[in-house]
Amino acid sequence: MQDIFGKQGFISEIIPSFEYRNEQIQMGEFILERLYDSENAIIEAGTGTGKTLAYLVPTVMYALEQDKKIAISTETKALQKQLIDKDLPIVRELAKKFLGSDITYSLCLGGSNYPCRKRFESAVQSGKFSAKELRKLETVRGLFSEKKIFTYFDVSVSRNVWNEINREGETCNSYRCLFAPICSYQMARKEWSQSNILVMNHYLFFTNIASGKTYLPQCEVVVFDEAHSLEEIAAAQLGFTIGYRELLEIIGLFKSDKKHHIIAAIGDEKIRTGCIESINMIIPEITRFFELLRDMERFEKNYLRVREPMKAGTVLVDLLKELMVLLAGAEKEFGEEHPLRTEFDIARGRLFSSIESLSSFVSQNNENYVYWIERESDTLLGDLFVRGQPIDIAEMFNREVITCYDSSIFVSATLAVNNDFSYIVGRLGIENHKTLPLKSSFDYSSQTVLYIARDMADPASDAYNKQATHDAAEIINFLNGNCLLLFTSYKTLREIKNSLGQLIEFPIYSQDVMSPTDAFDRYVSDDNSVLMGTHSFWQGIDLPGDLVRGVLVMKLPFSVPDSPPMEARMERIALTGKSPFAAIQIPEAVIRFKQGFGRLIRSGTDRGIVAVLDSRVFNKPYGKIFLKSIPECRVVYSLDELQQAYSIMVATES
Repeated sequence: MQDIFGKQGFISEIIPSFEYRNEQIQMGEFILERLYDSENAIIEAGTGTGKTLAYLVPTVMYALEQDKKIAISTETKALQKQLIDKDLPIVRELAKKFLGSDITYSLCLGGSNYPCRKRFESAVQSGKFSAKELRKLETVRGLFSEKKIFTYFDVSVSRNVWNEINREGETCNSYRCLFAPICSYQMARKEWSQSNILVMNHYLFFTNIASGKTYLPQCEVVVFDEAHSLEEIAAAQLGFTIGYRELLEIIGLFKSDKKHHIIAAIGDEKIRTGCIESINMIIPEITRFFELLRDMERFEKNYLRVREPMKAGTVLVDLLKELMVLLAGAEKEFGEEHPLRTEFDIARGRLFSSIESLSSFVSQNNENYVYWIERESDTLLGDLFVRGQPIDIAEMFNREVITCYDSSIFVSATLAVNNDFSYIVGRLGIENHKTLPLKSSFDYSSQTVLYIARDMADPASDAYNKQATHDAAEIINFLNGNCLLLFTSYKTLREIKNSLGQLIEFPIYSQDVMSPTDAFDRYVSDDNSVLMGTHSFWQGIDLPGDLVRGVLVMKLPFSVPDSPPMEARMERIALTGKSPFAAIQIPEAVIRFKQGFGRLIRSGTDRGIVAVLDSRVFNKPYGKIFLKSIPECRVVYSLDELQQAYSIMVATES
């Protein structure tokens, strides 16, 4: 690895601006050893270590030397794009120039992200699009004519329009489709089978597992970048969600107000009449069942855990199954050339999935599942959903991942808790592993001042918001804006934002009134502004240089203990005699805290402050775990000390 990542190494010849980092050499050598020893690797690579190239180079070397296929799974699409557009081309050039070999790599997306030519032609001819939409679709037709792979991200149509022309898994029949030779999806699948490296996200990775591993080619090695989010995403993808409106929509696919709906096209009068009667019974039963669920919820919270079988739902499930049987009898009437064949297959596929989800929710026959009702919003008219997901994924993850790959590589800037990896090891069931903690290459002692508000009121008290708002305003004002405020709830965000606006003169862009993307973009484009957000801003956003001078952690990021998934996990831990708070809530909060801390310093020249406006980090025993999990930096306990320390740090820099 010295020949590659060293000061005079190969990469320095490809990247003129390359900075030598010893951490890259350590990480690369460590991963290569694990690959050849068929072991699993867990690596915490702090910000600035150059972790992406540090795992790409050894895995690509191994893939070429051993003729292996590598899967790289990330959390965010942004990192997927970075890998495809920036990092893998560098590694490819390295392989060709210095290893004498070439590599191929592919971006893997879910099937609905690819267009369907057959559905496209049918939709265009249907007359359902406006003139403006048809003009945009001409661009899509042009992409079809190029006979190359393209996806939703290559076109400029709305999601609603795309949903009319994209691939539907239930209807795709590549063996009979006339457009199969020029199908983007089929060409992509062929490309995947021939590539050394497959780049996907965690959502697709676990969707593939849920589908019996029929979607993606088999790989021998998997690298999980942003591995800290694996458990949450895996549980969600292996679970289910079905809503009231979605269920009505599915039924409406069969019998709508349109003259030529699916049921009307059934020639057999007995089956057609039976389907109509069945649907006429199903629709009011859907409403009755979901009204019952809504009455159970009482609107005290947006969610309610359900612990007992829902016998009241058996009638609905039975009616849906009866409709499924009737539709099976009508299948012979919808041949390959039938104009409604595609619509019939899509509707029947969605109906089957909804029956599976509802049956699981009603019977609650899986002891490793938690089931609950959830509202879309706090409004009375918000949609209502039934949900279910695994409580503990360790056994599944071990069975479907750890034992199925020669090596699994777990990489993130935030995996350890108090320099200990046992939390992620236990939650994911990782065996036969070695760990490598790598500190950031940044000098936090000279780049960061940490302010701990040790005299702040308890976050649960009535006085907290007023005091926290005061401190936040003082910090924002002396930093002249460019501050990121991280919250754990929208409620606290709204309350503090309303008061904060009266104490500062800088623009505030907040996640409670605009999308995370819009808020972020507005903040970046507006000098000396303030960005406020919750979960999505604790990780994944990059604000280098002067874009952020202060990161304010308003409260320690403990998960809500009574959310159904967390409650179920805590109950299971309690049955073992352990403390759920110590075993789950603290480790999860520490990892998220580290993610928030990491928003500040993104390069060796960045300078700024992190303010923790939560006294528990100082006066609670577990607070030491949080502080030991972040890099060492100067710590102050008053706003006067903070301002003085920051001024000295900035002056030293200049």
